Amino acid sequence: MKKRIFLILLAAVAVTTVFAQGRKELRFNEVMMVNDSSYIDQYGQHQPWVEVFNRSYGTVGMEQMFISNKPIDIPDNGMKPKDFLNDYAQKNPGICYEIPRGDRDTKVAPRTHVVFFADGNTAAGALHLSFSLDPSVANTLYLYDVNGDLVDVVNIPASMKPNTTFALKADGQSDPATFNAKQWSMRDGKTDAQAITPGKFNLADQNDNIEAFHVRDPYGVIIAIMAMSVVFSALLILYLCFKLFGKFFGRKKEGDEASEPAAQPAAIAASGSSDNEVIAAIGMALFQHLNAHDQESGIITIDHAHEAHSAWSSKLNAMGHMPIHKEQ
Repeated sequence: MKKRIFLILLAAVAVTTVFAQGRKELRFNEVMMVNDSSYIDQYGQHQPWVEVFNRSYGTVGMEQMFISNKPIDIPDNGMKPKDFLNDYAQKNPGICYEIPRGDRDTKVAPRTHVVFFADGNTAAGALHLSFSLDPSVANTLYLYDVNGDLVDVVNIPASMKPNTTFALKADGQSDPATFNAKQWSMRDGKTDAQAITPGKFNLADQNDNIEAFHVRDPYGVIIAIMAMSVVFSALLILYLCFKLFGKFFGRKKEGDEASEPAAQPAAIAASGSSDNEVIAAIGMALFQHLNAHDQESGIITIDHAHEAHSAWSSKLNAMGHMPIHKEQ
């Protein structure tokens, strides 16, 4: 019993550790302070928005994490950081927002983004912060884990033009819990390099091998030949396997048929060394139980050459009792 409890606790600690490590891979990725004609929320409204990117390769749940526009000093007075942050968010909704539980939108899939709207309207959904942003001044956003650890921070410059964003040059490529302005840039959406990409990659991931192969095979001829070769090779292997299995099971079936006792009555009947009644009985039994007969399906052949009256053919012997002859 103690061993089972220990294993359960160990598994719980391992899951919690992995879960916490995944949350540390979240990064502020792109921010728009003034939204006049850009991205809209689920109600069709233009609101300031903040994008968070999950740069890990596992799904991360953001429930009970905290987004704040001011740093939070968690006291060391014996109170759990989770309880302190929860109480702080309830008392200071204009500063700190606790991401609620039970909303599927807060579960961020691997290498994907989630967009929060800074409109101060939490009734609109879990992705709407409890505070808004002031575009006339510099704003700083902080992302806290449920245990009070600072996961990420971003310093947003003041007086950003409408429909422009402040974004990481490469998705998720920033130092943890620190802000490095060299890793960020302004985007106005006028070119592909300056594209505004809420919910999408700022810079598409590139694979050097894929790019090199694209240069060598721009029309896809080599990859088409390779794909067809793989398909035909698989079909050939399947054909050979089925053919070998057919031969194996065919030989086995022939051996089983050769060992069946049906061959013995056939040999006896051919030699004429057995009584016709015995042959007929054996033939009927084989037909009923093995569905086997000589040449005529469903017909029993009785030879009358040796015996004119047989129990199988004589009407007299087939009667249940002798007929009674009454004198007139």
